[in-house]
Amino acid sequence: MQLPDSLQPWRQWLTWFAPEHLPLFADLLGRLNPILGPWRGLQQGGVPEPDGLGDLQRRGSYERLLSSEWLLAGEVPEEFLRRAVSGEHMFLAPHYEARQASRLIVVLFDAGPLQLGAARLVHLALLMLLARRAQEAGAELRWGILQDAPQLRPFDGAAQLKALLAARTWNVVSEEHWQTWRHWLGEQSQQAGECWLVGQRLPASDRQFCSHRVHLHRSLDGQSLTFELLAGSQRRVSLPIPEERSALQLLKGQFEGEVVAAPVKGAVPRVAQTLAPIISSHGGHVALRLLDQPGMVVIKLPAHHQKKGLEVRTSVWSGSSSPLGITFLGRSIGAVLSEGDQLRFWHMSGLRAVDKPGRDQLQLPPGTATLLPTVWIRNSTASRLLLLDSKGHLASWSIAGKTGAGPDNGKTRYLADDVMAMAKVDEDAMAYVRRDGSQLYASAVGVSGVVGPFMVGPAKDVTQVLFIAGWPWRVGFGGCALCSVENGSERWTVITASSFPVRSERIELAPGWRGIGLRQRKEEHHCALVLLGPNQRSVALYEEGKQRVLFTTSEEIVRYSYCPMTELIAVLTSARELLVYSLAHGRLRLQVSCNQTPETTRMLSGA
Repeated sequence: MQLPDSLQPWRQWLTWFAPEHLPLFADLLGRLNPILGPWRGLQQGGVPEPDGLGDLQRRGSYERLLSSEWLLAGEVPEEFLRRAVSGEHMFLAPHYEARQASRLIVVLFDAGPLQLGAARLVHLALLMLLARRAQEAGAELRWGILQDAPQLRPFDGAAQLKALLAARTWNVVSEEHWQTWRHWLGEQSQQAGECWLVGQRLPASDRQFCSHRVHLHRSLDGQSLTFELLAGSQRRVSLPIPEERSALQLLKGQFEGEVVAAPVKGAVPRVAQTLAPIISSHGGHVALRLLDQPGMVVIKLPAHHQKKGLEVRTSVWSGSSSPLGITFLGRSIGAVLSEGDQLRFWHMSGLRAVDKPGRDQLQLPPGTATLLPTVWIRNSTASRLLLLDSKGHLASWSIAGKTGAGPDNGKTRYLADDVMAMAKVDEDAMAYVRRDGSQLYASAVGVSGVVGPFMVGPAKDVTQVLFIAGWPWRVGFGGCALCSVENGSERWTVITASSFPVRSERIELAPGWRGIGLRQRKEEHHCALVLLGPNQRSVALYEEGKQRVLFTTSEEIVRYSYCPMTELIAVLTSARELLVYSLAHGRLRLQVSCNQTPETTRMLSGA
């Protein structure tokens, strides 16, 4: 992102925002920065303690007068008095232990009703200003909410800004709130070098625990905000009310050009957090495992600027069955279920139940904590279901014709062993990579046959494989990326259809970042890697040596999926919030809470 010189000091924080929001922050940061004043950390431990003797000096207490001077007073008293009058006496100077101010900045915000609206945007700007202040002073920045139980949070990502905006309460700050925080801060091992209180009608505080007080309030005509800083002296600046559309987007946590999801006029049932979202290959639906029922909830992704509510439907299977693999068959959801000694194909017309294979043929999980990779491919004449077990065995079931009445239809067949990964790469093709000795080989499976294998590189140290989707897999190698880990950092070797059999590029990620998807546009030769951040709250795109954040979440991402065919990213957070982002459109397609209990669902439906 290109920033003007005036905004370069805050570059690392402003990159979290879309370009259209920069003028707003340029105004706020430019007005607030000059009045904050220099770093003045509170002295720790009171008066510095003496630590031995230092130098000699002409002034001092007569308790530290040199012994030779006292001898002079006994032998030549007139000379002693003359030296005293003329300031010629010599004193011992004590050496004081160096005491450094605490390198911790604490800022506590009022999140009550008096700080709604534009004042919250000033909170964001002040947090970025204090982050740079801490960086320059070699200090740490921690923030908290005055109305909440004492807890200090770091400031290490855009998710913290969203958490600050989400911390709304209808309680006005009281004396009790501050006294609770004051007592808690006094008990901490590391005392604050600076403590900032930010809000309106703040309770009285003392300099021992509060070094800076910021009062934010609207003008009488409602056209501006007054920012008043009390820190020894009093400084004040008037701030304009931000433009309404941009302010509303920011207050809703839409930083990276995100759009508001369509309103939900019904309830989305609670979903399990143990299973990743499933994305349809045509890009119109996302499915999640129900928590309170044995089945799935399918959500139709809303169109841009859609005004009507979401289309949400649920499908359940028998409680005696356990799901092994789930996939979309066009717009409907299907599953491979384990029921006793049989495998049943739920909502998969043409496939009949079969005897469950032995463990040496197909390793099936005993529970439902994880799902096996499952793909459905089809053309105008036939369909094929593929499932990869936990030991690398690739199984297949075929349906020939519309009726599925062929003699070989539905029989379990085994295509390959030692398969590391597979993905749907075209409507009628699935790609996989398997180990064969010391090498890795890629192949494509169609409805009627297999293309390949193609040797893509040595198998040593490869831990993960990602695929490029597209038509090249129908006739040859379509592209993939191989991951190895060194010193905690992922290293990706990308091989495209045009560069095969040699690599097209190598990508080295910063520690903690993980690759979760691979993308290549038709008109470009290079690839982009979809990343999950080390804090589990941000999703980014690495492209041509540059990394940019696509979106962030206020809570930790617990499950995620990427569909190479549709370029959709679906994440599920610890708060059961589902977010679906489209790389092709550069915006969020969906942001909805999946946390309604069955009782609430029935109540809302009845209403």
